[in-house]
Amino acid sequence: MKKKSLIVVIAALVIADLALVGCAEAPPPPAAAPTTHAHSHSHNPGDHNHDRGQMMIASDGWIDALLTAHLSSKEGNELDVFVENKGEPLALYTTKLEATAFVRGEKRTLSFDCAPRDERPSNEAEGTCSHFVARAGWMAPEDMLEVEASLPLKTGDIAYVWRGFNPKKYAHHIE
Repeated sequence: MKKKSLIVVIAALVIADLALVGCAEAPPPPAAAPTTHAHSHSHNPGDHNHDRGQMMIASDGWIDALLTAHLSSKEGNELDVFVENKGEPLALYTTKLEATAFVRGEKRTLSFDCAPRDERPSNEAEGTCSHFVARAGWMAPEDMLEVEASLPLKTGDIAYVWRGFNPKKYAHHIE
């Protein structure tokens, strides 16, 4: 009888050991295949920029901020920022943006004000703004700028950076 008991105990231990192996952690799922960059995820809006016509886009994956230049020897040079969500104007709960531009080794301060009423969507509520304009008389068409502005979003202030911005390349108006 002792032999049968020993065989039963050994068999029970083997079965228990096999059960434990079956309970081991499952291997991690295979990595997802890379997807095209359709802005369906968040990222740092200063990591890289995209172009759309005469505008340079900085994006956090949901909110896009588009920078363009207005070059005028008569009225003086300006920079414009347009804020969008899914390609539509997004009015922020502010009428001013402060920004910093780095050009020719110098740091310049930019004060963006809300664009005139006729340059913004007609349904934009008072005290909000989706299109901002800053005077930049020091800016030359051939300059290469890095511009940084913090946008006051619902999730907090987010720094948007446009790197390698050439006013002539991104000018929506030249005179």
